[in-house]
Amino acid sequence: MIDINRMTLKEWPKAHEVWGDDGFERINKLLDKAVHLVGRKAPNEVAHYAGLSENKSKTGKTPVVFIDCDSLNRYHISERHIKDGKLPKPDRASAFK
Repeated sequence: MIDINRMTLKEWPKAHEVWGDDGFERINKLLDKAVHLVGRKAPNEVAHYAGLSENKSKTGKTPVVFIDCDSLNRYHISERHIKDGKLPKPDRASAFK
C-alpha cells in the first residue's frame, strides 16, 4: 500500500502560506496522477511513498512530486509529465535518503 503525503493546512501550515488552497489542490491531484502514471508506465515498480519535492518544485508556482519505489528508484514528476503521459527516468541515488 502506498503512503501518499497529501498537503493539508493542518500538516503543512507554512507551505500553505505560499501555495494556498488552490496550490494544495494542484499538488494533491498531481500526487494521485503521478502514482497512476508510475503504475501504468512502470508496471514492475512497487510504489510505497509519494510526496511534494520541495527541492524540485518552484515554490508557489510549479509543483513537482516524487514517488519512491521498493526498487530504490525515485521518480520526480511534474504536471508536464502527466500532460505528456511520459514517465521521467528514475533517480536511484535520491530514493530513501
